[in-house]
Amino acid sequence: MKRQLIISLIILFTHELYAQMTLNDCLVYARQHAHRNLLNRLEIDRYGTEVGMSISDMLPDLRAYSNGNLSFGRNIDPATNTYDDKQTLSLGFGVQMSLPLFDGLVNINNLKAARTARRRMEISAQIDEDIVSMEVIKAFYQVSYCKALVSQMREQLNRDMQDLNATERGLELGTKSGADVAEMRAVTASDEFELLNQQNLLAKAYLNLRSNMGMEITGEATIDLIEPIEDTSTIIPSKHTRIIEAELAVRGSVYNLRAAKGSYSPTLSLSGGISTSYYKMLNTQAVYPSFGRQWQNNMGEYIGLSISFPLFNGLASHHRVKRAGIQLKENELKLEQTIYELEKATREAMLDFTSSTDELQAAVRRVNAEETAFRAIRRKYELGQSSVIDLYTASCRLASAKADMERKRIQNIINNITLRYCMGEKLIKD
Repeated sequence: MKRQLIISLIILFTHELYAQMTLNDCLVYARQHAHRNLLNRLEIDRYGTEVGMSISDMLPDLRAYSNGNLSFGRNIDPATNTYDDKQTLSLGFGVQMSLPLFDGLVNINNLKAARTARRRMEISAQIDEDIVSMEVIKAFYQVSYCKALVSQMREQLNRDMQDLNATERGLELGTKSGADVAEMRAVTASDEFELLNQQNLLAKAYLNLRSNMGMEITGEATIDLIEPIEDTSTIIPSKHTRIIEAELAVRGSVYNLRAAKGSYSPTLSLSGGISTSYYKMLNTQAVYPSFGRQWQNNMGEYIGLSISFPLFNGLASHHRVKRAGIQLKENELKLEQTIYELEKATREAMLDFTSSTDELQAAVRRVNAEETAFRAIRRKYELGQSSVIDLYTASCRLASAKADMERKRIQNIINNITLRYCMGEKLIKD
């Protein structure tokens, strides 16, 4: 009983969770569950480890070591510095540390490059997230379009069923012929077929939306979508994420070039440590100091400072600098290309939005005209002055006009969203 209650609560919670979702709810869900976004988060974490590795190159390197040696045959006695044939045991222990002091700022520039690369990956993930969001937006409004067509076909079927009933009554009264009844039955059968077709397209649209969001395919077949109010506020332009990503690529190339040039500089490092040892000759009556006393007596400390000058490494440094310089020029050109392409996309989005607005207004006028014409044809059919074919033709023209108007309305909304995105507005409202 308790288990059934828990299952019922889970089902109820899931239903409430998916029962109603706005467009922004779908976008937030896709950001958290879409596979492309999840992979990008893992990629960001990987770039974070690169930053940690760059930091570790500037930290001290501390190591502990030990070694042991058991000698047989002729060996040098450290007490007399002469050869003997006795077995000896020697152990060594130590701790040493090394610290890079100067390396031509290679490590510092590598760290800056790694941090820039991580930030660039975050922006790149944002761009991919926007691509996923645009796919969700299109899928969301595709569902809205299919729902409108299903609703329209139901209305048309109900209207044609009323006309069929009226025609059958007219046959009984002698005002309609059997051919009229047969034609109206064919019209209603066509409506039923089209309704089933639109319902199947709606189911596929829901499936496509769930797939783009990263939602379970085997869950509820439909989601109660709430279409948002169209945003008509003034657009405030801001820097686009694509430009930010291209600028970060240039900055990272600058750091890589500096790091490559740093390989020409001398390197300075500090080292130090402590060491001790233990020695004993085996199979002899000689008395040796204990391990603890030798540990203390043989203890030594050392510190050193080393400097190295690069003279020739097979022109490897020269080629690294040349490669980094080419990469910098390439990224600078890509930045210019991105700015140019974004300006073009913004201009195209503005033209698309303007034209879709005009087309939507024309589509509304067409629907009004077709509705007037259909009402006139239907009235003439009721009076016996027009045929079923005339009524069916007028009905199809009206259905086509309504479908076209709905398509233009949705396209106008998507064009508006695209224009705002090109001008730097975020797709997801946090």
